[in-house]
Amino acid sequence: VTSVGALTDDALHEELLAAAREGGSRLLVASGAMPGIDWMSSAALETVEEATLEQRKRPEGWKGTPAESKFDLAALKEPTTIFEGLAREAASLYPKNANIAAALALATVGLDKLRVRLVADPGIAGPSSHIMLRGDAGEIAIQVKGAALTQRTSRIVPLAVVKALRNLSSDEVMGA
Repeated sequence: VTSVGALTDDALHEELLAAAREGGSRLLVASGAMPGIDWMSSAALETVEEATLEQRKRPEGWKGTPAESKFDLAALKEPTTIFEGLAREAASLYPKNANIAAALALATVGLDKLRVRLVADPGIAGPSSHIMLRGDAGEIAIQVKGAALTQRTSRIVPLAVVKALRNLSSDEVMGA
């Protein structure tokens, strides 16, 4: 699955898992632009006290989303929070923009616990994310300044898909 936001639909997620079980296979979810997923999903095996994600994209990256009806994106001169809430709602409302919110949530604290802030920022060159997870296993903070493939997608996303496909046929898998 590369559009991880689709898994915010619990019925669809369960249907895909059931199909994988019945077919003797697995549901593979690409990490996409989410760094450190192996560390954070491992840390989530113990208590996680806090998990947050802030995503920043240029205003034009939010065109065609609910933000467009709430803000004059072309007129923004300073960073503007366009959404603040939980991962399930972020990925549902912004399916082409917030897949990493769904990926991080599913790998760690769940869709209804990860706090997400989405920001339209005219002062950045490309997509950026700040991820923080704190719990019994430790604390991690990651700041990513992605190279833009488009104003919605980081250049790392297709590379992550290629890596996931290579892992399917490789004798050795790192980060599994």
